[in-house]
Amino acid sequence: MQQDDYRQEFAKLLRDTIIPVYNDISSKHKSYHRLNGYIKENMPKSLFRYRSTETHNIKALRRGYIPVTKPSEMGDVFDSQIAVDIKRVVAEIKAMEDGTDAIANHVYEGKPIPKYALRAVSPRIRRVVVNNLYLTKTNLALKPLLRLCAAFVGGKLRKHAENEFKRTIDVLKETGYIACFCEDVNEVTMWDRYADKHKGYALEYEFETLNAKFHTVETTNKRLQPDYIVLPVIYGEKYDSTLIVLHSLINGFARDLGGESAYINHPDELWCIKGYLYKSAAYEHEAEWRLITPMKGVVRDTGPYANVNAKPKAIYYGAEMPDKKLQELDKIATINGLKRYRMELIPLEMRVEAVPL
Repeated sequence: MQQDDYRQEFAKLLRDTIIPVYNDISSKHKSYHRLNGYIKENMPKSLFRYRSTETHNIKALRRGYIPVTKPSEMGDVFDSQIAVDIKRVVAEIKAMEDGTDAIANHVYEGKPIPKYALRAVSPRIRRVVVNNLYLTKTNLALKPLLRLCAAFVGGKLRKHAENEFKRTIDVLKETGYIACFCEDVNEVTMWDRYADKHKGYALEYEFETLNAKFHTVETTNKRLQPDYIVLPVIYGEKYDSTLIVLHSLINGFARDLGGESAYINHPDELWCIKGYLYKSAAYEHEAEWRLITPMKGVVRDTGPYANVNAKPKAIYYGAEMPDKKLQELDKIATINGLKRYRMELIPLEMRVEAVPL
């Protein structure tokens, strides 16, 4: 099964959208505007969230919020599994050692950097280190940084890069929060897997309301990263985070030399969002969209679960939901003004169908 064309196009758009932290507000806004525009053109009218009748789910329904979960608590053990080319990280660090000594001399003498020196380092390193305004203004000594890098070349650099890779995955899995949605309320496998074998229920959310914060990003916010966003999952690919790990590795060297104030600005503030959107093709039938709360969306380290305020428009009771549980949920749905449906099994066609109540 191939993912829909709009997901493939979105995957390309997301890969091509890189927002360095040090970019000006206008440039950031244009990048977010492109993402916003594409989502608004292709968003489904509604998204559905399959739930079991566990106490915490019913509590959330009653109070009008969505429980969000750390990736480390998700059922898929490969959730937020990024890809990194360790050999490339090592090669980039070695390229720094080969070409930045002349650059360092000119930076700290306040002179223009000669072209021969710039040609000596890779374009990627040039962007991350040489042209970083914060780095040049804080007088972080590049020569000691290079000597520190050199200490790892004798077999230690690769090990250090691998450790940084693992640490980056841990940051992804333990920092952000996710809620999962589906485009279809009639998906039998979703009812079986996520709604307690048809004994649970599904909630319908109007997409425009659910994703309003992404559509109205404040231009005064220097990071321009909304509290939460809803984006389609990309199947059968991995997010190449080589540059992210390289950035983290260099920052580790910088902190060792200059303390906490020594910091190279992040190359892409979308990196954590991207890390949450790639999944195995084995899940493609789920047609998943994810509500993602980036680092600023929920207080950090609040535990494995948190909450986002968002009220559904309708509830769908599973075909096998016990009558007593249905009556309990129906009272909540009526008080909250939700449209109500009951799913019916169509055995001969092996499908389910929603019937209004």
